[in-house]
Amino acid sequence: MPIKLLSTIQHEEEPLESLLIDCVKSGASVGFIAPLQQYDAKQYWQQVETDLLAGSRKLLVFYVEKQIAGALQLSFCQKANGLHRADVEKLMVHSDFRQQGIGRQLLEFAEKFALENHRSLLVLDTRTNDVASYLYCQQGYIEVGKIPKFVTNEKNEFESTTIFYKLLCDQIE
Repeated sequence: MPIKLLSTIQHEEEPLESLLIDCVKSGASVGFIAPLQQYDAKQYWQQVETDLLAGSRKLLVFYVEKQIAGALQLSFCQKANGLHRADVEKLMVHSDFRQQGIGRQLLEFAEKFALENHRSLLVLDTRTNDVASYLYCQQGYIEVGKIPKFVTNEKNEFESTTIFYKLLCDQIE
């Protein structure tokens, strides 16, 4: 399978930075405003590395012929009353590899991995009407609602976010 669970970003820093920059440049709603500078991408991935080493975040990477084509992160809730859930974060597919099912495969892999790690509830948010929101609906995520003026875009305009969840099973076994 072309998806790998990375425990560190060591040796993958530059490709991951390029993936993030490409996604932001092409309009993906991943927490940054275009144009994203290399330094900011590097800082972001250094923080992810800290979380990976602490065990609070999992990084799934999709490869096409040894090239990073996409990534998704699972942030495992660390609170005593939330050990059954995880946040789906930063679903990214490089613009050269879109419309090939990579996002869907990353989500499916993340769901299986979450269940294997006793996480039965996944939660995420994305910019309202973003292309990713259609993928989430197709994959069975349930829309909870919208929060207006949640983020700003490159034109300094407010945009809403939509919150989704998916119950992977009714109870943790």
